[in-house]
Amino acid sequence: GRRLKWPSWGKALWRRGYCAALAQLEPSAAMQRTPQFTTGDFQSHHDFLEDGEYGRALDTLVKAVSDVLVVSEDGKRVYLGRRKVEPQPDWWYIGGRARPGESPQQAAARNVRRELGLELPPSRFEVIANYSFVWQRRAQEPADHGTADISTVHCLALRPQEARAVKLDEKEYDDSRWFAMEVVLSGEFHPALKQAVRDLRAKRAYEKVAEASQNVDDATLARLSRELVDAVSAGSLSGPLRVGFRPESRTYDVSLGDGASP
Repeated sequence: GRRLKWPSWGKALWRRGYCAALAQLEPSAAMQRTPQFTTGDFQSHHDFLEDGEYGRALDTLVKAVSDVLVVSEDGKRVYLGRRKVEPQPDWWYIGGRARPGESPQQAAARNVRRELGLELPPSRFEVIANYSFVWQRRAQEPADHGTADISTVHCLALRPQEARAVKLDEKEYDDSRWFAMEVVLSGEFHPALKQAVRDLRAKRAYEKVAEASQNVDDATLARLSRELVDAVSAGSLSGPLRVGFRPESRTYDVSLGDGASP
């Protein structure tokens, strides 16, 4: 059918009966996903690169990474690790590079096993969004050459017993903490973390619309549709962001690529 543009989507959805169609979709899959297409009989030849060789690769290639926004079972808090290595020596996702042949979810599960000590199936990892990261610095020499990533960011809801079993990788992180989502949105955190919280909220608002489309009264459905429009609008960016980080104070300056405030 015709593609609908925001922010008129909620009204158009209501008038044209799109909610009934949405109910036929898997809610968490329809909002955001990262399909993998494997052509032919691919065999991975993943290998370890020495620092010099890896540094030259970083000068030339954009890495694929799978990051994870860990959330509490009630969806009200996020668990962040404070990294002690470049390119982001501050509060950040759990995650890291993907290997050739891995799906984003498989890479996320492997990274969580390495960094949190939890053995979880890839099916537990929901895609929130895909982000482009460009960093001024990196851990490998020459450090000021920086690096670039394309990240698939996932949501992982930890059950209480899993949260208690976390064993943080001390080579990567010097601290970890649970934060209320509102604290992340209002505090000194990288804007990519704030964006992930907003995108997660939009995903959950979509799921409410899809799940309720055939089971609630018209007024409730209209309200949920408006909440979805508001959630998506809150997470919309008008262009690339430039981020300045001051490590001594762990504070950020954020502007649009043209220098304007976002």
